[in-house]
Amino acid sequence: MVLPLLAQMVQLPAWYRSTTYLNIRSQPTKRSSVVTTVKPNTNMKVIAFTSNNWAEIEYSGRTVYAYGRYLAFVESVAEPIPEPVVTYSPRNSLFSVFKSWIPKDWSWWWTVIAVLVGLFVLRGILTTILGIFSSLAYKLYWLLSIPFYILNALQRHLSKPWRIFFKKNSGNDKRNEEYRTFFEYAKIPFYIILTPLRFVNALYYNMIVHCLFEAFYYLCEVVVPSSSKEGADGLGEWFLWLPWRIIKYPVFHGSLTLIESAIWTAIDTVVPALTLYHGTDCDASSYITCSPNRSYISGWTAGVWNVGGGNYAGNGIYFAPSRSTANHYASSSLIVTRVTLGRVLDLGMAPKRIYDLCGKPNALGVTDWGLKHNYVAGEWWRGDYRALWWEYCMYDWQNRYNYSFRIRPLYVLNLYDKSVQRIPGGMAHWLFRGMVIMDIYTFVKERLS
Repeated sequence: MVLPLLAQMVQLPAWYRSTTYLNIRSQPTKRSSVVTTVKPNTNMKVIAFTSNNWAEIEYSGRTVYAYGRYLAFVESVAEPIPEPVVTYSPRNSLFSVFKSWIPKDWSWWWTVIAVLVGLFVLRGILTTILGIFSSLAYKLYWLLSIPFYILNALQRHLSKPWRIFFKKNSGNDKRNEEYRTFFEYAKIPFYIILTPLRFVNALYYNMIVHCLFEAFYYLCEVVVPSSSKEGADGLGEWFLWLPWRIIKYPVFHGSLTLIESAIWTAIDTVVPALTLYHGTDCDASSYITCSPNRSYISGWTAGVWNVGGGNYAGNGIYFAPSRSTANHYASSSLIVTRVTLGRVLDLGMAPKRIYDLCGKPNALGVTDWGLKHNYVAGEWWRGDYRALWWEYCMYDWQNRYNYSFRIRPLYVLNLYDKSVQRIPGGMAHWLFRGMVIMDIYTFVKERLS
């Protein structure tokens, strides 16, 4: 750019005055930081003009710049250069002194520092919010989900409305066999009628409940990471690994959770599933539901269902349709699950000798007979002097179903702290596992053959 004619004729240094409110900058560019702003008619001493019409000015012992378009030549002046047009306060003064110690090329650090401080404050706020959510969700969720708790119970009862008449076994093996055959076909019209109800329950528990609690687990990993490899040990590491945790948990695993939940919604609509409860302790529930490759939890017991002791109605994994029943077996934790029971043996219609094995520890003969006759689960009314409730047992030899698509955790409750129990790294994706895919393939193949 060619300099104005007057600027070429004036011998520099010379005095110029501002023609408007004018920014004085640290470098001859509009992107550089503003040192101060002067009023109109402010006199300043110009040392030189740059090729792009920026005036080099002597100001408070340092060299600064103003755009030459807004300067007018003054023949003589006796007054000193005024101070910036800012309201004086001790805070501004201290800030200016402190800022003067920092080299002018480091001005971008202020942006970095502001971002880090903002993230630190946001971390504290989110930690508090997650803690409040954990406690409130424990109390409010049951209240808000009462309608769906009733719908889930309604689906269970209407699928086999004759269940109440077979709490106990009649002892007549021939009649029991006739009952099993007859009611196998009697379930078909109820299956068709209940399709809309299955869809509503599947949509609520898979897409809303499961996704909501998984989002809670993923946010916990972002804000308060559980793994030392992802910033759990120090503030510096926390900031360093923050982008990775955001991409890994809310973005990547959150997307997989949405996809998985949508697929399970479709599957549960076609293949009946119920929301059931499993009582255990906090350590066991963390190991059962976690994904072993995402946190400090590892070993062969991580991410699997393992057969425990007792087994009064067969060898396998036990679930209850009622939370109060599961609480009886829980020491400190409750796993809320979606369970695809498959073909269920109603023990009230089983052979008398098989039914008589129930109620005693390690009723392995029940599991053996059930699996040999193509039953993958058993339904038992526990009516002894200590209990009056229904139980389900997913028949299991050597942890056959511990990876299966038939058992899918929704969330975990800590009964001791009365809060949502955190699962380090979030829960495993029960759809994207090799054995699960094989189970689904086998299940479909058997139905189509």
